Amino acid sequence: MDKTILVVEIIKYKTMGDQYTIKKHAKTLEEATRYKVSLETLNEMENTSYKLFNEFGQLEYDQEEENKKVESEETDEIRF
Repeated sequence: MDKTILVVEIIKYKTMGDQYTIKKHAKTLEEATRYKVSLETLNEMENTSYKLFNEFGQLEYDQEEENKKVESEETDEIRF
């Protein structure tokens, strides 16, 4: 069974309802998290956030652990 994880942008407005936009779909949590972290890094708007959803709803996971994993994969350090 294929699973799909959606990266959703949420913009909260003061005068009207929230806006939800699917920014990307991914087949793995790692791929979706990587994209979400990239969007969060580039985001300068206080009223904009990003969440991950699967077929059951919003994913709850340890954000700090995922960020460390993504950061460690991006470094080009040589360790001895």
